[in-house]
Amino acid sequence: EIAQGVHSPQLYTVFCFSFILYSFVCVFLGSVEKLPEDAEGTSSPEWISFQEAEYKFFDHRTTWEQAQRICSWFESSLASVHSAEEEAFLANTLRKMTRVEGDSWWLGLHSYENDGRFRWSDHSVLNYVSWALGRPHPLSRDRKCVRLSVSKADWGDQKCHSDLPYICKRVNVTGTMPPTPSSPHPPAGCPDGWSSYQHKCFRVFDQSYRLTWSAAKLQCETQRGVLAVVSNHLEQAFVTTLLNNASTDLWVGLTSDSKGHFNWAKAGLLSYTNWAPGEPLDNSGPHHNRTPGNCVVMIHGSQQKKTGMWASRACEMENNGFICQKPQDQSLLPAPALIPDSLSKPVELGGVTYRVVVKRLDWTGALHLCESLNGTLATVTNPFQQAYLTLLINSLHRPAWIGLYNYGGRSFTWLGNEDVSYSNWKDGESNQMAGCGHMTTTGHWTRTPCDAKLEAAICQISEEPVVHQWIYPGLCPQSLGEWAWVPFRNHCYAFNLQMLQLQQDARTSCKKMGAELLSILDETENGFVWEHIQSYAEQAHGAWLGISVKGRGLVWSEDTEMSYTNWEAHDVAFSVLSINSCFWIQSNSGLWKPGSCRNRTHGVICKRPRTAETSAVTMDGDHLPTLIVIMVTGLVLVVLIVGVIYLYRRRTIGSRGSYEGARYSRTNSSQAEQAEKNILVSDMELNEQPE
Repeated sequence: EIAQGVHSPQLYTVFCFSFILYSFVCVFLGSVEKLPEDAEGTSSPEWISFQEAEYKFFDHRTTWEQAQRICSWFESSLASVHSAEEEAFLANTLRKMTRVEGDSWWLGLHSYENDGRFRWSDHSVLNYVSWALGRPHPLSRDRKCVRLSVSKADWGDQKCHSDLPYICKRVNVTGTMPPTPSSPHPPAGCPDGWSSYQHKCFRVFDQSYRLTWSAAKLQCETQRGVLAVVSNHLEQAFVTTLLNNASTDLWVGLTSDSKGHFNWAKAGLLSYTNWAPGEPLDNSGPHHNRTPGNCVVMIHGSQQKKTGMWASRACEMENNGFICQKPQDQSLLPAPALIPDSLSKPVELGGVTYRVVVKRLDWTGALHLCESLNGTLATVTNPFQQAYLTLLINSLHRPAWIGLYNYGGRSFTWLGNEDVSYSNWKDGESNQMAGCGHMTTTGHWTRTPCDAKLEAAICQISEEPVVHQWIYPGLCPQSLGEWAWVPFRNHCYAFNLQMLQLQQDARTSCKKMGAELLSILDETENGFVWEHIQSYAEQAHGAWLGISVKGRGLVWSEDTEMSYTNWEAHDVAFSVLSINSCFWIQSNSGLWKPGSCRNRTHGVICKRPRTAETSAVTMDGDHLPTLIVIMVTGLVLVVLIVGVIYLYRRRTIGSRGSYEGARYSRTNSSQAEQAEKNILVSDMELNEQPE
């Protein structure tokens, strides 16, 4: 009803009653007579066109937030301004509205709390500024909103809860042409010292190359290139990875003209920006008519969290390093891609090893899976790690869990309770509500309920044994021979995908280990198992499942009912299954499949609960050589001990000798027991114990 009302060309009287925090009820009391367009002293009753947009002026005062909300009812936003001509149109239109009181009107430019980065509410590019002298105010933790001064035709920042009249704007687009696909680029490479990304070569010049903007531009031209043009967030991320060794701010090819309009020195529309907090500023001074008026640097300063962001500077008043770009050379071989085409294996980026897990998991399940790979969910502590992961997740093409969480606290923290000193939250995302964090496909962070399930997670792999965030009681047996026990939640798993056996033989092998053939009780456990077997797809088609046919249904080996399944075909004909039917999980998909028990293309996975006390593991015939060596070694030790005792007793007299010999014997017995106990405690289990 509200939507129908506000889209009407008539005006309505609206009363809003606040009844709970941040909520309101609006009641329409009826329409009023449409105001004539030429009525002197009134706000614009209709949309006024200028170039490719339409504008509506509201002279009643309200906060910036409420003004934006009202504009959205008209499928518009608070006005964005992209040229001196557009700003002059707005100021002149308002001056003609003679009865309108007040000199300042809300525009759509604003920043968020604790952020300071200006952006337009309609998400258009910030390519023009017209700040009044001394504006914007110095950075603070408060949110800022921007208003237009009608008399001076310039901008100032103001507290967003101030009440001002406002301007709504909607783009008059009748149709959008589909983007023209870029033609494929033939294989090409970059010269030594240059870094390749997509079809460009980039090089950073700093330290001994500190120049003014115009001198830097000439220097790039001598390299048969131009000052860098950053066209999108992926190029921005790649260039940021090149700044790790930079020591100064770096000129790029972006400048503004004498009217404050920014564009690339190399012909091209400015469609992407990465302004730092409080930027862009006007450094050319009042009434400055030279072009360029301002030039842009990519920041690399003392505040690492701003690295890669953009700032406007006086073009000829300071010396900086610079970044050049040029096309790739078809006569040179392509360099290996920074992000490999396949993400099935660990990837080292910037000195950190990541493992992408493509499994449908909630946040806790993703964490457990990362820990089973000797890692944890990824943390992002600086712009360089963020840049690498932005490129990584773009190749992944899906959002992924990272190690951010907030379990009812005041703000998010990283796993291990490390504070979030660097952040890349999505615009408007609150970091004070409970939930878990994931990275979007553009690299931004956003909050999601922790029990929601995403299709991927990014693990950060450690060379040292990781400290598990959740300690489960009990231990796993020591990993011996080809049986490697891996703890996951309340159970231990022994994977042997190189041992291809019949299903019954696999079940027997697990029994000898004091375990059962694999059972899978939920989606998280299925993801854990699949992650550990998919790399063996060429050696084993899958691993046997401990499923048995019982009556007209299926049960696990422990007679546990099957409350979770992951069949490849949803129409499995269970009526034709018999006690001779067997089942397995496939290495290439993680899906389950029924078939013949005589299939010898499947490996073995055993599962057993963690135990409070370690116990000896029964070995089968494959471990017989190891057992023989241990027995022979033990026999030799016993003979030596008996010989020492015999010689000692011959040299001692009376009860004293007997007492000493007995004491020696007891001491050796204690050491042997302790050694046996130590052997049965695996390194992995020791690492799981709290310090």
